[in-house]
Amino acid sequence: NHPTGTSTISHSQLEHILQHLADPNFTSSRENHAQIGSALTCLKFCRLDIQAETFALAAKIFLDCCLDVYVPPLDKENEEYAPSASTAKPVEYRGTLDLVGTGGDGKDTFNVSTTAAMVAAGVKGVRVCKHGAKASSSTSGSADLLMSLGIPLLSLPASQLPSVLRKSKFSFLFAQLYHPALAPLGPIRRSLGFPTIFNVLGPLINPAKPERCILGVHSYYLGRIFAEALAKRGTQRAWIVCGQEGLDEISPAGKTDVWELNNGQISEFTVDPSDFGIPSHPLEHVGSYSADENAAIVLKMFSTKDVATLPAEPLAQSVPVDPAAFLDFAPETLVHVRSLPSIPRGVRLQAVKDYTLLQTAALLYVGSYADTLKQATALAKQSIESGGALRAMETFRDESNLSIARNELDQLERAKSPQQKDAVKDARKSIEESVRNQDQYSYLPEIRQDAAVGTDD
Repeated sequence: NHPTGTSTISHSQLEHILQHLADPNFTSSRENHAQIGSALTCLKFCRLDIQAETFALAAKIFLDCCLDVYVPPLDKENEEYAPSASTAKPVEYRGTLDLVGTGGDGKDTFNVSTTAAMVAAGVKGVRVCKHGAKASSSTSGSADLLMSLGIPLLSLPASQLPSVLRKSKFSFLFAQLYHPALAPLGPIRRSLGFPTIFNVLGPLINPAKPERCILGVHSYYLGRIFAEALAKRGTQRAWIVCGQEGLDEISPAGKTDVWELNNGQISEFTVDPSDFGIPSHPLEHVGSYSADENAAIVLKMFSTKDVATLPAEPLAQSVPVDPAAFLDFAPETLVHVRSLPSIPRGVRLQAVKDYTLLQTAALLYVGSYADTLKQATALAKQSIESGGALRAMETFRDESNLSIARNELDQLERAKSPQQKDAVKDARKSIEESVRNQDQYSYLPEIRQDAAVGTDD
């Protein structure tokens, strides 16, 4: 029997099912779609899709199928990890971190995990490889926000990422580009009309394979399951968090349930904002706006030299982001600021800042960059006020643009005919347009293989 005792399916049978689901040659054939739908339905009703063993096995299989990500040493590694007065303690962990949620909580809060990931990367010695996608249950997803910040996510091929990672401490792996095995499953999942294992698998299949992370779940019952799945996968240290309102982040409003994985041991406890030295805020004070408006909020926060001066009361009227605040930063940022809308009326900037500090501090604590949550909060605050967070975002954007330009120039030099040169230029536009028109079920490339010739689908 399966180790969980929930079904008569054997471990070997489960592995074979998941291997078939990860095989594009099988899943892209329309004659197999009914079998695939039945298999996903079976996993759902046998409750195998909420077992740690299933998650760990699925994560291993789909990570084996994804585009490989090599994380090279930083070009200025010695400088980055040298002791300094700005760090709370010597750097113990030099790997990558991730901060990601399952989504599906229905709360539609501000893009806090993406913002916090950039703040964390602004701290000396910290590297964040965030894994995420477009919005599914919210107004603005991780990828939506970063594209609104001018980052060319859709045009950065996986082959070019190592050159970016040598210089950038923050990076984003756009799930829809790194998991081709998931592409043919999109239409099937969409047609089923109920959540499957793939709705919550994303946080476990970051291609960079970070050994430390914060993972948010939308429901309490998933907490220990995900902790056990991470333990089976060999993750060093992690917090699995669930705000008691059903939030897949650390709650700014009250208590958050935490399952801490540390060297194979799992412990459960609760935290609240006071543990971080941060005041609490109702969830409605940290709501999401459009991706462009959220980008404006991020840039306003990242350009503030004393975050205590951010208004605590809701904005009485919309406020444009001041270009003068970016004179000490990259020229492209100054240009981009002028293209963004004003920060909407009603936004509570102090609440959004505190919400961001909560998530960042937890990530820094799990990464062992601070001994206490309050020390970690101080580091996060310093990252914003010193400009470290904004520079982390700028470096990723600028190095991505440089890498894309070098790659296109190389392709153009190898192209022999005018038609080939035009094809190189059109390829980038085609990918960007395809992803913009897709939903949360879609992945690239969309592989289709019509084995059922002459039949209606």
